[in-house]
Amino acid sequence: MNKNILHSTPWNACVNIVLVMVLYSICRLLFIVGNMDIFGGTFSSTDVQNIFGGGLLFDFSAVCYTNILYLVLLLFPYHKKETPRYRKWVKTLFIVVNTFCLVLNLSDSVYFAYTKHRTTAAIFDQFGNEDNLLSIIGIEAVSHWYLFIVAGIFIYVLYKGYREYIPAHRTQKAYYGRQIISLALLTAVFIMGMRGASLWNKTRPIAMSDAFLYAPQPIHASAVLNTPFAILRTATGKPMETPVYFQNFSEVEALYSPIHIAKDSATVRKKNVVILIVESFAQEFIGSLNTHLDNGTYKGYTTFADSLLPHCLTWEQTFCNTGFSIDGMPAVLSSIPRMDKPFVLTPFALNDVNSLVKCLGDWGYNSAFFHGANRESLGLQAFAKRIGFDACYGREEYVADARFGGEKDYDGNWGIWDEPFLQYYCTKMNEMKQPFITTIFTLSSHHPFVLPKEYQDVFLEEGLYPLHKCIRYTDNALRLFFQKAAEQDWYKNTIFVLTADHASSRTTHDEYKTEVGAFRVPIFFFDPSGELPVGKMAGVAQQIDIMPTLLHYLGYPKDFFAFGKDLLSDPAPWAMNWDRIPQYIWGDYVLQFDGREVMALYDYKKDPLLKQNLKGKLPVEAEMTQRFKAFIQTYMERMKANKVKDTSPFNGGKNEEI
Repeated sequence: MNKNILHSTPWNACVNIVLVMVLYSICRLLFIVGNMDIFGGTFSSTDVQNIFGGGLLFDFSAVCYTNILYLVLLLFPYHKKETPRYRKWVKTLFIVVNTFCLVLNLSDSVYFAYTKHRTTAAIFDQFGNEDNLLSIIGIEAVSHWYLFIVAGIFIYVLYKGYREYIPAHRTQKAYYGRQIISLALLTAVFIMGMRGASLWNKTRPIAMSDAFLYAPQPIHASAVLNTPFAILRTATGKPMETPVYFQNFSEVEALYSPIHIAKDSATVRKKNVVILIVESFAQEFIGSLNTHLDNGTYKGYTTFADSLLPHCLTWEQTFCNTGFSIDGMPAVLSSIPRMDKPFVLTPFALNDVNSLVKCLGDWGYNSAFFHGANRESLGLQAFAKRIGFDACYGREEYVADARFGGEKDYDGNWGIWDEPFLQYYCTKMNEMKQPFITTIFTLSSHHPFVLPKEYQDVFLEEGLYPLHKCIRYTDNALRLFFQKAAEQDWYKNTIFVLTADHASSRTTHDEYKTEVGAFRVPIFFFDPSGELPVGKMAGVAQQIDIMPTLLHYLGYPKDFFAFGKDLLSDPAPWAMNWDRIPQYIWGDYVLQFDGREVMALYDYKKDPLLKQNLKGKLPVEAEMTQRFKAFIQTYMERMKANKVKDTSPFNGGKNEEI
């Protein structure tokens, strides 16, 4: 190759970009190795080729986005900038920007264990008001010290491996010609790279969903992606486009409708409603729901929940609609599932939405929301006020109440320990006029998984995950709460709902690591009066079903809007969730659908590890696809038309005649 080319500015720029690409691939390797237990074991050679080969497309896109300024500064045609000082400044920019991106990738090799997907721009909104993140990050940094060494090696490699360009001493005419042509050519390459290197014929830029094309299983899509790409692709905050699967909206309504009609013959039961949303309280932790695990020897970590279950109503299959805390309340209290991103972080959050709290408030109920963290934490209190709670109680209110332990009950990370805050919760309900609806969102079973001093010798580390001892602690806190509640005069006239915000980030059994198992949470309905049937009913339940089920059971006298179904009267065995990939469950089957085409179909009962893809082999696939399309189109059209509260006729988002 010509010596002048090897020392030219564009050639050295390309070499530097290739160096960064190599480091991205090393990050991917560390990401996979560090999360091998989540990915479910070994990869075949074909899997490795697909993941790393496909990953190059996303890496190149991210590298092009983040280095476009470097490219412009390097090749911008202005001869007076060609000084050693300027070249040093450009080199520093290159190293700083790419070090930051590589550190993001390394950080996700740790954070992925808690989210099960790459970090997106939503994290800046989700945790924007937390004042404890630095301390938590510090704890993780100490326990993952080796990543600092890797980051240091990356910085050294970038510094030593950076190819310095050598300006050729030619005429200004030759200089400007070379710089303009080089800038134009490399800019074209960068733009193509941003859109998705080898996907020249695509009408849209490469998207996160394209990672599923190279992933053996949906969870492996995170290994194909990289963190800078995920953040950049989700930074706009725009909601997904509204798909038009059906031209005639009557076809949609025949398959799915979110309108719930009041029943003339309904029995009115104006009972109190107490909803307990327990942080990370996954189904896997409840021994009585997993009698088949470990050859029948599995005991779980929830002695109290196991004792409560025989007195509750639940269903054979119970699921959450998301993998994030921030989505739990919209699902449970407003029957609004997460779609492509958290509901509260989309423009739709400003819609006039319905809620269980608003419906019961209009019916004469008093209401209060409880969460032991600061008021701004995760935006939970903001959403609570948004959907109509009369009052909200958090860490500040707890500390101000002289009857309780004040700041000494602060866990040092998130808020008030579950045990004292649940006792406070019960006490505050004694002060409320009946009927009332209250909700508590617990927090002690959350990272960094610590316990109060008095319980550190009671619930010991068991050698698997630190979360387990916290689940035992929270389960015991629930026991003490119900013990105190049973002594109150409102107890017998109350229906309790126990569920989780999402499943656990830490699982020990393979069936809970799948795209179905990762969404399994308990949904218990408990009526101390005995009016509600008990036992495990056939069917499929999900978080968004809680609101319509309660309203119908209480005999709510008006029509209402909810995306979920009434579990006591609607036999349709469906559920949906949307995290890594949109999923639709119908009976024994789960359909994975990326919005355009079916990715997979599994019989999750017979094939709990989702090993056998039945796509194209069963007639049920067509029906499930149509039903899921109807749900998605209904959700998006109603959200965009701000028609997610009233029950008036809807024409599919078309302008109504005036």
